[in-house]
Amino acid sequence: MSGQVFLNDSDLEEMLAELQQQPEQQEIGEHYRANDNETIWTLDKSFGKWSNHSFHLRDYLALTLTEWNFQENFNFTMKSQMEPLFGFSFSMSGGFTVKPFGRAKEIDAHAHARDTHMAFFQGDMQSTTAVDSGQTVSLVQIAIRPELINTLSTELSDSSQSFLHQTFSSHQTGKSWLTITITPAMTIALQQILQCPYQGITKQLYLESKALELITLQLHQLSEDRRPASKSLKLDDIDCIHLARDILIRNLDDPPSLLTLAKQSGINSFKLKQGFREIFNTTVFGYLHAYRMEEARRLLQLGELNVTQVAQTVGYDYPGKFAAAFKKKFGINPKALKSS
Repeated sequence: MSGQVFLNDSDLEEMLAELQQQPEQQEIGEHYRANDNETIWTLDKSFGKWSNHSFHLRDYLALTLTEWNFQENFNFTMKSQMEPLFGFSFSMSGGFTVKPFGRAKEIDAHAHARDTHMAFFQGDMQSTTAVDSGQTVSLVQIAIRPELINTLSTELSDSSQSFLHQTFSSHQTGKSWLTITITPAMTIALQQILQCPYQGITKQLYLESKALELITLQLHQLSEDRRPASKSLKLDDIDCIHLARDILIRNLDDPPSLLTLAKQSGINSFKLKQGFREIFNTTVFGYLHAYRMEEARRLLQLGELNVTQVAQTVGYDYPGKFAAAFKKKFGINPKALKSS
């Protein structure tokens, strides 16, 4: 049975200070390296490993790649006084829970692989992040100040900026959290960040462009997902339908039946079918099929899996059936796309 480890931000600062005082004979940059635009550090302790790779991309914009691999259940409590800041977090693997304190209504924000989160931070804050042992949690995180969002007139649409304003303007302090699902387009941008082939200023500009692309994609998805539905659906119903959509996406290879999906998302099957048509303009399994095809195209373009493996990943037992569906959707055979 795993033990429990409890750390706070002061503990982390002490550990990082120790890293910066490594013996001279130790390999340079083994556990800590920093310059004006980039900071890399790794804590390798008895409870497990915590790695961070941060990039200062421009004023008010930062990108951080985080990986947790703990041998014990890990709890990290952070207290801070935050200037207004938007955070975008993309979960590549693993899962964890964030519990903010000091709000009128405290919540547990659960994060799973394939989730993307947007949060607004401001004022005095305290939150605890809990990570179960025996898993690898990988995150791509972007921090951006409102001042920069207001100046991104070319990168961000008016509707996205308006959505930000409407969603977060009423929150004066604390933390506000929204969770949706990583789309195939976001996944491509995330993989391009993780596999960045450049160095120096070219790397800086490339990562900046990809960070802004991810922000734009998430704001577009949020604004699309929160479009007003018809009066026949209550707000709770809309939340259940979005949950059902997320359950489908997390189970591309083995999706639940319509009745099981309705039960898992807390809504009856009639409202589920009605809601998908009204919110996503398609049927439940029409949405699943479209997402499968987009995910398949992304995987083929990455080139790491063959066509049969891609078919199995997105839920097709027979490659021939997958190839026919793919060609009908995109007008090209999957083998031809993979070899292009």
